[in-house]
Amino acid sequence: MKNEYQILLDEVRQSYASVVWTHKIQEKQADIYRENYKKLEISNILVASGTSCGIVSTIFCDNVIAKIISAGLSFISLAITAYFKSFDIKGMEHQNKEYANKLLIIRNRLLHIIGDIHMQKRNVDEINVDYIKVIDALNELYMEAPSTTQEAVNAASEALKVNNEYTYTDEEIDNFLPPTLRGKIVNKVYYG
Repeated sequence: MKNEYQILLDEVRQSYASVVWTHKIQEKQADIYRENYKKLEISNILVASGTSCGIVSTIFCDNVIAKIISAGLSFISLAITAYFKSFDIKGMEHQNKEYANKLLIIRNRLLHIIGDIHMQKRNVDEINVDYIKVIDALNELYMEAPSTTQEAVNAASEALKVNNEYTYTDEEIDNFLPPTLRGKIVNKVYYG
């Protein structure tokens, strides 16, 4: 029979992986909204500029083509503006980013529980009580999850599997730490 610590560790690791994935998907969805907003904003500026130039050109020359192009650009500008009014892209980006940040807190708590399990300094039942509290908070958080797209899932998959985001070498971790906290623990023999 498996040791109780190992059983709990298997469960916590599963939750940890789920949170890492969900966090990355939410981050990527926020990135998608930010990029879409930028593209639409730039497009709207360009179309509005084109409309203005077309209108000015019709004042100085009576060109039917310039009038048609100006009217078409005006309708495109109106459609983009209506889209901005109908969908709060910046608000949706903020919502996904905020949700991703809440998941970071849960992820860090799960990571700490994994550390507790490995150290086995506390009783498995005590650690399990902490884990249940984290899972309850996570379940509440999942209930308020903003929508994501398949594009965000694909981007998260590439980030985690191909680009190895959240994967650090010992050297990279040591570079983030002050010298006294670098490296592995060396088991010392105590003579008493």
